[in-house]
Amino acid sequence: MSAAVNPIGLAGISFGERVAGLAETLRRSTVRITGSARDSCGSGVIWRPDGLIVTNAHVARTRRLYVKLWDGREVEGSVAARDDRSDLAAVVVSAGVLPVQVIRDARTLRTGEVVIAVGNPMGEPGAVSVGIVHHVPQNGHSLLGADVRLAPGNSGGPLADAEGQIVGINTMVAFGVGCAITSNAVAEFVRRSGL
Repeated sequence: MSAAVNPIGLAGISFGERVAGLAETLRRSTVRITGSARDSCGSGVIWRPDGLIVTNAHVARTRRLYVKLWDGREVEGSVAARDDRSDLAAVVVSAGVLPVQVIRDARTLRTGEVVIAVGNPMGEPGAVSVGIVHHVPQNGHSLLGADVRLAPGNSGGPLADAEGQIVGINTMVAFGVGCAITSNAVAEFVRRSGL
């Protein structure tokens, strides 16, 4: 009987190093969003390199927002579309070509896969939480659950798989489980909004 081989271990990369590298990449496509009063903050995901950012509707409460990019620049953004029912909003900024991550079809996720959440909880920029998929959406539902730690300020930030591909937008905690709106529901929102 042969022993199991860990290919990551053979490559000399620990799980922790891999997560740290993925987190750094994800931070580049994660933004901090504040309203005009700047009294609270949330997160957002750069959905397209032309400056389309997706976040939660409950983060984008005002028409004009301030968006802080990973490189420290702060730009003004405007809400181009908002849907309270799906808790999604699209914000447009003019900041040149922005970094984006690959979007993965969340319907291909399996329970038990490792996922990473990035956001700005309690105003802490680029905080990271790692967990596993608790349940995948079925029967047309658009929320997936993962045992990642989310706090106020994580809303609107990315939930990504172990390859750094976006599978959802973090939105809330229910019964101790972090919930994210699936990438499929986000793509449908963007399409429906004509963006």
